[in-house]
Amino acid sequence: MRLPVRVLGDLRAQLSACHIAEQGFLRLVERHGVKQVKAYSEEILDYTERLTRAAVHELPDGEWSFEDWIDDDGIEVGKPIRLKVTLRKKGDTLVADWTGTSPQVKGAINNTCSYTKAATYTCLKSVLSHDILSNSGFYRAIEVIAPPGTIANAVLPAASAARGLTGFRMIDCCFGALAQMLPDRVMAAGEGGNTGVSIGGYYPDRRPFIFVEFVCSAWGARPWADGLEGNANLFANMCLPSVEGTETEQPIEILCCELVQDSGGPGKYRGGMSMRRTYRLLEEEAVLQVRSDRRAFRPYGLYGGQPGRPSLNILRRGAEDEILPAKLTIMIRRGDVFHHDQPGTGGWGDPLERDPAHVLRDVRNEFVSRESARNDYGIALAPGGLEVDVAATEKLRAEMRAARGWEKPPVVSR
Repeated sequence: MRLPVRVLGDLRAQLSACHIAEQGFLRLVERHGVKQVKAYSEEILDYTERLTRAAVHELPDGEWSFEDWIDDDGIEVGKPIRLKVTLRKKGDTLVADWTGTSPQVKGAINNTCSYTKAATYTCLKSVLSHDILSNSGFYRAIEVIAPPGTIANAVLPAASAARGLTGFRMIDCCFGALAQMLPDRVMAAGEGGNTGVSIGGYYPDRRPFIFVEFVCSAWGARPWADGLEGNANLFANMCLPSVEGTETEQPIEILCCELVQDSGGPGKYRGGMSMRRTYRLLEEEAVLQVRSDRRAFRPYGLYGGQPGRPSLNILRRGAEDEILPAKLTIMIRRGDVFHHDQPGTGGWGDPLERDPAHVLRDVRNEFVSRESARNDYGIALAPGGLEVDVAATEKLRAEMRAARGWEKPPVVSR
């Protein structure tokens, strides 16, 4: 069996990293002895556990639940998949219980228990002190419950190759519970992970080609600042390959890679802008496979912030555009153009409290349209659109507050 060159490169890199780590560990043993190194290792883990328990102890006691939905698994199209987590905190221990999450599904998006634990630990690590070390001592203070046979803890013969989709969405779900517990530390929903795009086929001489990339997008708004654009999910370490590299190595042309206007949820702090990526096939034919989500269930906003814009897939053949589902496997032909918009991210706080100067800056940078500035943020622009009409803005915002019918914003906006 012949392995692709890129696979061999990955394996060699991993082996080299393990070899370097082995050499470093052996130097420690040689310098301090096995007994001393073992004692130090155990103390580091115990120290991390003490720090974690002390940090957890400072959190409020109580119970908080949240649910979110994956659009579908790509096989049972249109059938939503429930994610639910309940956080129970008492003293210096915290339990994250995923009971109530959907049974495992036919599509390859089922989580292993380890992946569910990793998503949970990621969320909790992000709201605790950065001084806490990252090792298994951290896990001792946190119990994760994931019932077997669910999408949070699938059992054979469940498929799990694309479990990243579910793991990323568990980040949003867990943050939804933490936002009720710690409203000043938790950001609104991000783009829900990343979109996987693969295009594969054969050259005329039957040599295969395969292009795979994951389109990373943005973070949701934070309680103190706007969301981030062009950033991988905090549960990943990914980036887009360069356009030049892709076009050199693959029979694909990248027509655009840009931020999508008005995609970030409006709020006192705006959600990060999502990314648009467009591809044109240059070979005779290929298989296009896409794994995306957040079409039916938009990324939520917090405390008056609005949800982000849904994702979008379009196939252009000639002069005709066809809207495609979020998850698909289809044949495409030379000249076909595939267009993908990542979902936007949620806003945080009342949009009518956003600094008018920040809205104006977003309009000038084309992050926010003039229509959104007026309709979502209550900003009246002076003729020409380069300055804020302060008096007209105050009047417009007063009218919008009176018309919406609430004074205290909801915790979650979908």
